[in-house]
Amino acid sequence: MTRLLFLALLTLSFTAQADLHLAYNGFYARMKKVQQPQYSDVTLTFALQGITTAEPCRYYSLKLVSDIHDLTLDTAANGEINLPYDEALKNSNAILQLLQADNAEACQVQFRLRSKMRLPLIVDNSMLEHYRTQFDALLDDMAGLGRYWLPEVKGVVVQLHSQDTLSDMNDAAKAVTTCQQQRCTIDLSQLKSEVANWQFSQRPQYVQPLIASP
Repeated sequence: MTRLLFLALLTLSFTAQADLHLAYNGFYARMKKVQQPQYSDVTLTFALQGITTAEPCRYYSLKLVSDIHDLTLDTAANGEINLPYDEALKNSNAILQLLQADNAEACQVQFRLRSKMRLPLIVDNSMLEHYRTQFDALLDDMAGLGRYWLPEVKGVVVQLHSQDTLSDMNDAAKAVTTCQQQRCTIDLSQLKSEVANWQFSQRPQYVQPLIASP
């Protein structure tokens, strides 16, 4: 059991029509963990994406259904589901129902941890370490006894708007930062200076945990 299990894809294979029917209770239990005050700056999202391409999923119907519910859901441009946190849905044993055309790429659900708020233009290692600590604690909480076998959260991944939004950083930051396309990985475990600074030309969208290889 590894932290990768919490960020891994729920890969389902289909021979014809690629439909998903998933119990809402599983989503609710994970969302309930995030409601605790010690995780106030991070959140958990759920995204639909293609099994092969990892592109946002194509579907013609996405609902939460039960004996008393029939709730149509929307997704954001990046495939994240606008999933409500609702005890009534849990108590009615609602099902997340995804319907696709026969020729559509089969979908999977990805669990994503990320910051609730956008970062400011200038950040330092103490701010990023704060997020790393919350990510690490939340994943341990979700793992239960399995936390003893989990790899560490060694840093963060900063999601940018475009490739040129990281405009400046000091030498300490450069030593632990790798940017590619719209993402910068920052390995805080390798930071050898007490102070590292990153400056962006636009506020980053969010940060996610950087997980050590198992």
